[in-house]
Amino acid sequence: MVDVLSPTTPDQLRDAVGWALGSETPLEIIGSGSKRAFGHSVRTNAVLDCSKLSGILFYQPEELVISARAGTPLADIKAALAEKNQQFHFEPGNFPALLDGSSGPDAGTIGGLVACNLAGPRRIKVGAARDHLLGFEAVSGRAEDFKSGGRVMKNVTGFDLSKLMAGSFGTLGVMHTVTLKVMPNDETSATVIVACSDPRAAGKAMTIAMGSENEVSAAAWIAPEDAPHLDVPLAGEYGSGLVALRIEGPKPSVAWRADALCRALAGFGECHEVPESHSRSIWKVVANVAPFVASENTGSVLWRVSVPPASGGDICAQLIEKTGGRAMMDWAGGLIWLQIAASDAAGTPDAMAGTIRDIVANVGGQANLVRASDEIRQATPVFHPEDPALARINARIKENLDPKGILNPGRIAPVSLNGEGA
Repeated sequence: MVDVLSPTTPDQLRDAVGWALGSETPLEIIGSGSKRAFGHSVRTNAVLDCSKLSGILFYQPEELVISARAGTPLADIKAALAEKNQQFHFEPGNFPALLDGSSGPDAGTIGGLVACNLAGPRRIKVGAARDHLLGFEAVSGRAEDFKSGGRVMKNVTGFDLSKLMAGSFGTLGVMHTVTLKVMPNDETSATVIVACSDPRAAGKAMTIAMGSENEVSAAAWIAPEDAPHLDVPLAGEYGSGLVALRIEGPKPSVAWRADALCRALAGFGECHEVPESHSRSIWKVVANVAPFVASENTGSVLWRVSVPPASGGDICAQLIEKTGGRAMMDWAGGLIWLQIAASDAAGTPDAMAGTIRDIVANVGGQANLVRASDEIRQATPVFHPEDPALARINARIKENLDPKGILNPGRIAPVSLNGEGA
């Protein structure tokens, strides 16, 4: 039988962690549970459900800041921002749809978004969730309150714990309040698409675009078989893969820069500017990684590969050649989504993981397993193995904030027989 603790206030949250600490009971920490399948399974019969720690505490559009309880649905926050023509500049996509085909639009909570440090196509220009987290309040594994930052950037002094908590997957503390900066929506946007089926050539085209004076805010490559997901008339007419480059800002500037990009990249393939109405749909597809959502790719394995953007095209081509998988590039080649069909992934998962990580290691990148069966996730380290020196530092941080290892044990690294693991 699973014990579910559902605190409704920060004090109740601290009491719940205190009970777990006193009884040395490991806790699986969830919000809506939409990203439960990301990472290794937490082996415990006690769940700390933070979904009732919900609600927007304050939203000051003129100050570009919003604060909310960690269990607040992301959909609620996006709706509030949309009313004021504002957005999270790091452009989070619908990540849970990659894990669970039943997830609806904007699934998950704001706390889960920050804990996993997620970001969409604009990450190449403005950073990830951690770069927009102004502050947080949390309870550590010692059942002690702690916080960092505030409502403005100048409050972030000393050791920036916000950077540490974002991406910690709930293993260092349970956040109950997060404060993030927001930004106005741009006046307009346009997308330049370039017919290009070769990932190596696509990587070069994106590198040129990002190095130009045209202030490209997003750059992606979609393979020929996945281009129809863009739902853009020209995409179907090309019959090829596509490089997509987004430009945002005032209308005259956007028009001038789009034309300049078309001229600069004409040597890579046929170029066209896509108007704003289609441009927004293109980047929603990219942010949500729509070609690889779980509902349309039953049984497949999905990898998330991070490499230096200039190496992205070559690494992407190698991954496709070595694994037989399908791929999509975002962040100008810095992020590669690699999907391997269920039939190809059914052999030896360790060998496949080794092949992928060996290719990526050549350029100092990382490969994380996003979606796979329980069997594969048990046999394969989900997150890229850490450098030993970095692992020692992370272990010391974990020991200081959660000495008994009660917070999401095993989520990042599987718990071994002697009880070790993050």
